[in-house]
Amino acid sequence: MGLSLISGVNKNGRFFFYLALALSSLCLLIPAFWNHYPLLNPDTATYIESGFIPEMPSDRPITYGLLIRLFTLNGLSLWLLVFAQAYMVSWLIFRVVKNLSCGNAYILPGLLIVFLLSIGSSLSWIVSQVQPDVFTSVALLSVTILLMRNESKRTNTILYTLFFLSVAVHLSHPLLMVAVLIPLFIFSRAYTAKPIGKPTRKLVTLGVLSLVALLTMVTPIAKSKHIFFMGSLLEKGVLKKYLDDNCTTKTYKLCAYKDALPKKADDFWWDPSSPLNKMGDWKIVKPEFNDIIHDIFTKPAYIRLYAVSTVTQAEHQLITFNIGDGNQSFPPGSYVSRTITKYFPNDINQCDKATQNNSTVLERVAVSNKIFAGIIICSLLVLICMLSGWKNLSKEMKLLLLVCIAGILLNSLDCAAFGTINGRYGCKMAWLIPFCIMVFALNNRVQGRTESE
Repeated sequence: MGLSLISGVNKNGRFFFYLALALSSLCLLIPAFWNHYPLLNPDTATYIESGFIPEMPSDRPITYGLLIRLFTLNGLSLWLLVFAQAYMVSWLIFRVVKNLSCGNAYILPGLLIVFLLSIGSSLSWIVSQVQPDVFTSVALLSVTILLMRNESKRTNTILYTLFFLSVAVHLSHPLLMVAVLIPLFIFSRAYTAKPIGKPTRKLVTLGVLSLVALLTMVTPIAKSKHIFFMGSLLEKGVLKKYLDDNCTTKTYKLCAYKDALPKKADDFWWDPSSPLNKMGDWKIVKPEFNDIIHDIFTKPAYIRLYAVSTVTQAEHQLITFNIGDGNQSFPPGSYVSRTITKYFPNDINQCDKATQNNSTVLERVAVSNKIFAGIIICSLLVLICMLSGWKNLSKEMKLLLLVCIAGILLNSLDCAAFGTINGRYGCKMAWLIPFCIMVFALNNRVQGRTESE
C-alpha cells in the first residue's frame, strides 16, 4: 500500500503526485522567497511591455511577453509566472525520474532531487527570475522525455507544446535546438535499439517545430542581428583589428570611434555614450554594420581570428555560471519599476521592498556561488567516471547524458559565437550536471534492487 501511494499508481497516489509537484515548485522558488519577490533583470521590463502592449520588440520575440500576460492572469502578479515556471520544471524532472525508475516508486526520489537541486545548484535561481532563461532547459528536458520512451498522446502533446514555446521565447533557441538534435540523430543507436523509426520521426518533428519557431522571430532577427553580431565581434577583438587595418581606406562612420570602442559588448549595445548610440538608431547603422560584417567574413585572417576567439570564449563560458548577474537594484523611477507599476500595480510595494532593490545581490550570493562551483566540480568528476563506464549505462541514462552534455557545450559555443560571456548564460545550464549525477544514482539504486529481486 505504501509503495503504491508513493509511486502514484492509484487515486491516492495521484494526490501525492500533485502534492509533491506543488512542494517541489515551492522549493524551486526559494530565491524568490529570499528576495521577497521574483528576481528581476533589466530585460524584464521589455518582456512585460511586449506582452501587454502587445508589440514585437526590436531585439527579441514577443512569445515570453505573451506568456507573462497569460500566466499572470493579465497582470495579477508576477508570482504566478514564476510558480508556473517552477511547476513546468518540476513536472519535467518528475517525468525523467519516472522513466528511469522502471515502474518503481519515483515521487519521493523526484521530490528529493528537486529539493537538492534547489539548494545546491543554480536551477532555483533561474526558475525564480522573470526571464526566459529557464526555457532552455525546459526544451532540453522535453526532448529527453519524448525520445526516452513512448508516452501517451496527451503527454506527447504537452511535451511538443512546451518544446515549441521554449524555442520560440529566445532568438538563440532555434539554432541551439537544431544543433542539439543533430548529434541526437547521429548517435541515436546509443539510446534506442531502432535508430530508424519513431526516434527519427520525433527528431524530425522537433526540428520542424524549431524552424517554425524561427518564423515567429523573423522581424526581431532582421532588426537586431547586425547589432548583436557587431558587439560579439567587438568583444573578440576582431572589430578593432578590422578598423585599424581598413579605416585608412574606408569611410565608415564607426572609424571615428575606433580608438574609443568599449571592451564589453554589453557596453557597446546599451551604454548611451557608446559609439553605437552616438551614430544613431539600429536602423541607421544597419547598412554600414552589415557591410563591415560581410567584409570581415570574406577575409581568411579575420575568419581565423574570429574562430580562435570563439573557441576561447566558449571555454570561458563553460566555467562561467555564477548566479546574480544582472539582478541589480531597480529603485522607484527606474524603467523596470515603472513598468511593474503600470502593468502589475498589486506588486509594486513588494517590488520596492525586494532584497535586490535594497542590497547588492552579487555580494550576498558570493558564498553560494562558491558552493555551487564546488558541487559542479565534484559532479564533473563523477561524470567522468560515468562516461568511462558508458557501455554499462541504461539507454535512458545515455540519452539524458547526450542531451545535457550537447546542450551545455553547444550553449557555450552559441553564446561565444553570436553573443557575449555572461554568468546567466552558464547558470541556466550548469544545474544539468548535478541533475545527471542524481538521476544516475537513482538509476543504479533501482537496477541494484531489481537484480537482487
